[in-house]
Amino acid sequence: MNIMRNSLNGKNMLVLLWIVPFLVFSLNARAATIEQADQVFYNYDRDISNIQRAIALYGQVIGENKDPVVLSKAYTQIAMADLTMGDFADLTHTDALKDYEAGKLAAQKAIKLNPEASDAYFWYAGNIGRMAQRENLIKALLSLPAFLNGLDKAYTLNPKSLFVLEAYAELYYQLPGAFGGSDSKSIKYVHEALKIDPRYTMPLTTLAKVYISEGKNDKARDVLQEVLHFKDPSYRAGWVMYDKPLARKLLDSINPKNVFSK
Repeated sequence: MNIMRNSLNGKNMLVLLWIVPFLVFSLNARAATIEQADQVFYNYDRDISNIQRAIALYGQVIGENKDPVVLSKAYTQIAMADLTMGDFADLTHTDALKDYEAGKLAAQKAIKLNPEASDAYFWYAGNIGRMAQRENLIKALLSLPAFLNGLDKAYTLNPKSLFVLEAYAELYYQLPGAFGGSDSKSIKYVHEALKIDPRYTMPLTTLAKVYISEGKNDKARDVLQEVLHFKDPSYRAGWVMYDKPLARKLLDSINPKNVFSK
């Protein structure tokens, strides 16, 4: 009897070992969270299709919740993911303009659900800015007021947003002086972002571009080498997919061509 009881206990244990993971998987499948979706999204450098998987998970969160704050956050994350997908449309095999349009609409829904959502305004501005850039310079200039309104609103709601501070830094670098461009303002926002998070690498690429425009190539090289060899960046996917390739490109643009003596 003891042998039989032990045998049955062993079988029961095997059944439990099989059932428990299944139940956990089922619960996760039924109740997706923004955190789970974020974990998928922020690994898009390892698998570009993670962007679309994350969008599907954010959509699942929307279908399973009624809390306007949660819904607003989910739509905000979709706006972020759509913008990223548009940026890598050649890899995701999607239409960039349609991606940005979807991101803009998602951000608008997020704002409607929660008018205090800083990131929603930021990604709204980002998507309309990307749409304009894809078309032409005139379109980009015409969209500038709407872009700035969204960015300013995001900053008002959260003046410590890394994304917003970096966007201001890039904006002041890119704008001609006649339209308010300013290297000193760009550098100011770079340092503000880095003060909040020294491991955020995107502002460093903007700083390098400012140095290059000012003819300070030695300073630019130092910054770009720092980007290339950065340890433990806050946003690894952004560092891998955006910042490192840009750093290499900028270095190539300022490094003297190899000259072989005869």
